Amino acid sequence: MRKEDAMEKAGVFKNEKADQPVDAFRREDAIQSSGAFRREDAIQPVGAFRKKEAFQPADVWKTLGKLTYLPRWFFRSRILNQKRPLQTVLFVTDYCNLKCRHCMEEGHQGSRMKPYEEIRKELEYSYQRGSRFIDFEGGEPTLWRDSEGRTLNDLYRLAKEVGFWSCTLTTNGQRPFSDTLADTVWVSVDGYGKYHDRVRGKGTFARLDRHIREAGHPEVSIAMAVNRINKDSVGRLIRYAHENPAIRQIAFNFHTPFPGTEDLMMDWEERNRVIDKIIAYKKRGYPIMNSVSGLKIMKKRGFPKDCWIANYILIDGRRLPNCPGSIMGACDDCGFSMAGEMYSVLRMKPDTILAGLRLRMPG
Repeated sequence: MRKEDAMEKAGVFKNEKADQPVDAFRREDAIQSSGAFRREDAIQPVGAFRKKEAFQPADVWKTLGKLTYLPRWFFRSRILNQKRPLQTVLFVTDYCNLKCRHCMEEGHQGSRMKPYEEIRKELEYSYQRGSRFIDFEGGEPTLWRDSEGRTLNDLYRLAKEVGFWSCTLTTNGQRPFSDTLADTVWVSVDGYGKYHDRVRGKGTFARLDRHIREAGHPEVSIAMAVNRINKDSVGRLIRYAHENPAIRQIAFNFHTPFPGTEDLMMDWEERNRVIDKIIAYKKRGYPIMNSVSGLKIMKKRGFPKDCWIANYILIDGRRLPNCPGSIMGACDDCGFSMAGEMYSVLRMKPDTILAGLRLRMPG
């Protein structure tokens, strides 16, 4: 048993001042000393990424447009109170290859693959409203197909054609994704090893771990939804993300008690202890996406939500100006940490703004 594992089990968390910071022994050094390949050395699959084209003068104007759009969006939102989305979450299918304990029945009914032309109209609608970042979700979005033989990669091409800056794949990692054209990939990992399997099914952790290592994608991150049955795995999963050269960072959400899943929610005191642990790891240099300001506000039940920053388009075509949780009355107990990040961005918390820029404009 590792020293940190033993200390966590005993309820002890190492004193930050006494410890040498993580950066004192870089992840790359640890990987090389063990004989593993660095992320930069990984062989990337043929066709997975576009070859970089020669720099064109028009690229300057595109870059300047992006750099000026964000402050203009902030001014309109914060000063003029114009609530325009910056991100779109678009559900393309309710087919799924898992049946997870925290998921509502509607998430895996297997009733619909949304048609390509319908998705085009939804993308154009969202872009016209102001959105510039797109996240295709499900179900399991990698299962999406249409009658013309199109796949999810065709939707990424379509989104870029419409004008979106960045496309995100959110996946359960049960299928290989080395050929994805998504700019960023988020794999749902709900605990280390057996803890993840308790939520998503036997063997699912080993499968996603293999697909992450084989992907060769430079922007793969993982996200954990912390609940009552996997909370003891938070520290181990943070270290797994740090030690794995294929993973860029880890993000945390907390179980939201949607209908039929209420038993997985932690009590508020327990949730706050977990948040304190995550903050302590972040301050020691571990690659955690959540900002400290965003995490701290997540400790306050019922804080004001600014979830209009993302618009949602559901599998049945409903276009919502914010998170579907508002329809279900789940906002006070919300565990989606983007709510905390959105709140903190609009209140000009520097660490949250920097975290957002790193998330949305990596490299």
